[in-house]
Amino acid sequence: MLLALGLPAAARQPDTVRVVFVGDVMSHGPQVTAALRHGGNPANPADYDYGSYFQYVQPWFQEADLVVANMEFPVGVLPYSGYPFFSAPPALPDEAKRSHVTVFLTANNHLCDRGRVGLDSTYVNYSRLGVPFTGFYRSAGEEYENDPLILNIRGHRIALANFTYGTNGLPIPPPYHINRLDSAHIREVLARGRARGAEFLIALPHWGEEYQLTPNATQRQWADLFFREGADAIVGAHTHVVQPVETRADGRPVAWSLGNFISNQPFPYSQIGMLLSMTLVCDEDGIRVAELVPTYLWCSRKRMLEANYTVIPILEWIGTRDRWLDPSEYDKMVREWTDLKHKFGL
Repeated sequence: MLLALGLPAAARQPDTVRVVFVGDVMSHGPQVTAALRHGGNPANPADYDYGSYFQYVQPWFQEADLVVANMEFPVGVLPYSGYPFFSAPPALPDEAKRSHVTVFLTANNHLCDRGRVGLDSTYVNYSRLGVPFTGFYRSAGEEYENDPLILNIRGHRIALANFTYGTNGLPIPPPYHINRLDSAHIREVLARGRARGAEFLIALPHWGEEYQLTPNATQRQWADLFFREGADAIVGAHTHVVQPVETRADGRPVAWSLGNFISNQPFPYSQIGMLLSMTLVCDEDGIRVAELVPTYLWCSRKRMLEANYTVIPILEWIGTRDRWLDPSEYDKMVREWTDLKHKFGL
C-alpha cells in the first residue's frame, strides 16, 4: 500500500487486488482422447497437449493477481479416464499453471474417484508444480496448519476456504482430510482465518443441484451460515451450469455457481460457464468489493470451433459463424446464450 511510503493522508490512494475465478475444469474421456497427440502413447503423460484450453481467456488471467480454478479430478493414475471415475494426465494441471492459473480448488465430489492412490498422485503432482491448492490435505494436522489458504498479495492477506458437499459416497482414505460442508468445521476454518490475520475471506463451496439454473434452499442455508461466520464473499461451483450472482444489502456478493469451465457435457446450458472478475479495494478502512464482473464463456468441444476443446468469451464471438468448423455449434451457442440472458434478466 502507498501508506508504507509515508505519504500524507491526502495523497494516499487505495490499492486494488483483482481475483479471477473460473468454474469446473473437467477431464471427461473424450477430452483425454482429444488431448493425446497423434501417434502418442496413452500411458505417457508427456504425450498429451492441453494448450487450447485456456488460450482465449489469457487477457483476463494475465491481468489478475489471482486466478482460481476448480480442478474436478484426481491426477496421474493410469489408465487416464473420465466419468464416472476420473483421472487426468498431469499435462492438464501443468497447462493450467502455464496459462496463469495460480490456485487450484480440490474439495469436490470427484477427488476420491481413484481412492488413496489418486489422492497420493494428485498431492504429489500439485506439490511438484508449486501451485497453491486448497480443500484437501494429507492429514487433519496439515489441514489445521494450512486451512484456510491465506495469500499475501502486496501486503494484503486474502483467504480462500474450500468445501464440498460430499465425495459421491466414496470414503476419504485416512489420514487424508477433505473439507466437507460441516457447520462446525466451517465456523472453525473461518475463525482460524481471521485469527491468522486474513483481511478478506472468500468461501468456495462445491454445492447445489446439478443442471439447475437457480440455487436451492440448501445452498441458501449454507450461504447464510458462511456470511454469519464472517465470509466476505462466496463463489460456488458444482452444478455444471451457471447460476446467478447476487449482492446482499451489506455489499457482500455470492456467485451461486460458475458452471463448467471446460467439459464434454452436451446438456442444456452446460457449455456456458462464467469467468468472474472480482476487484477488491484495499485501504486503511480494510478490504471491500469494488467491482464484480461476470464474463460468460462457451466451451467448444472438439472439431466444433477448432480441432480440440477450447473456451471462448461468448460476446466476442457473436457474428463469427463462418469461422466455425461446425456452424451448428455456433447456432447452439447463440440460442442458449439468448435464452439464458432472458432467464437471468441480463
